[in-house]
Amino acid sequence: MVATVRRVELTPSERRTAARINAGLALMPRLKTDNWRLEAGQWASARLGVAAQTVTAAWLRRRGIRVETLRVPSSDGDVCLRILHPSDPPRGVILDMHGGGWVVGSAGLNDHLNAGLVAATGLAVVSVDYRLLSERRGVLLDHAIADCLTAGRWLAANAEARFGTDNLFLIGESAGAHLAALTALSLRDEDRFAAFRGCVFIYGVFDLSGTPSVRAANRDTLLLNGPTMAADMARLLSDRDEAGRRRPDVSPLYAGMHDLPPALFVSGDLDPLRDDSALMAEAWSTAAPAELVEVPLAPHGFVHFGGPLARKAMADVATWLEHRLTNRQASGAHRTKIDPVSPTCA
Repeated sequence: MVATVRRVELTPSERRTAARINAGLALMPRLKTDNWRLEAGQWASARLGVAAQTVTAAWLRRRGIRVETLRVPSSDGDVCLRILHPSDPPRGVILDMHGGGWVVGSAGLNDHLNAGLVAATGLAVVSVDYRLLSERRGVLLDHAIADCLTAGRWLAANAEARFGTDNLFLIGESAGAHLAALTALSLRDEDRFAAFRGCVFIYGVFDLSGTPSVRAANRDTLLLNGPTMAADMARLLSDRDEAGRRRPDVSPLYAGMHDLPPALFVSGDLDPLRDDSALMAEAWSTAAPAELVEVPLAPHGFVHFGGPLARKAMADVATWLEHRLTNRQASGAHRTKIDPVSPTCA
């Protein structure tokens, strides 16, 4: 198999709107490792737009969405999950991992996007509040990876008992797509991935040694600091050389591809991580159907900026999920045991 590639078509009006959004982004500071000390809210407010900051529980309730938080125990501290429930019994569950360069963001960052998916598909969404990397607090990439895997194990074991369904999906955006891919591969290796019907990776990072488009990024790059991107990723794993950063435990592009569900990849033409999506889609296609959606004029992070690019990309994601749901054969497997959780997150 080879990956299917499809380009999003834009009207002249949509292109003008996208250009105006990009012109505004060009005036904003770029994210680099010097920003590791920023609070998540400050970074998101500056770079991810108003929509991500204005979603409230009341806004979600008006759309028939109930919010639940809980803690899943792990060997080195609880993992907090934020759950968006549809008004009707869910048709399935999405395990969601937010972006933010591994250093900022939260499980609530994608509320505005996830609310749209809940409304469009009837799926519940479980977002992972994984630990953010911090030099001051000694939080490393391994901690974020472990938190996401803990969440994946919990959902795989408890989805049917807690949600009444074994239709599971995995979605990640940017750094979250990196964590989602590693989670998928680890769950597969542990024989816990059978209930997952598909994965969605939105402008993900799949090679921490830097793909060609990352290494070629320049000062005109939007949102991310192009000239330092490869060095910034190297700083995530300062104890490894370039070959070590290509190992499959941190760079899923180099993992063995087998026994995987279909996957959707979304990338933007102006994103320096576009090669990551293209290469990972090709690698994934050796194991399962993979589709790559290319979005013209789209920089990194574009689904948060509103406008036609974000709307069309998220509509594609919802359509793909719906297709997977409607074409799925009913499963006869049932689980009854629910792993322990604490009811709320502080």
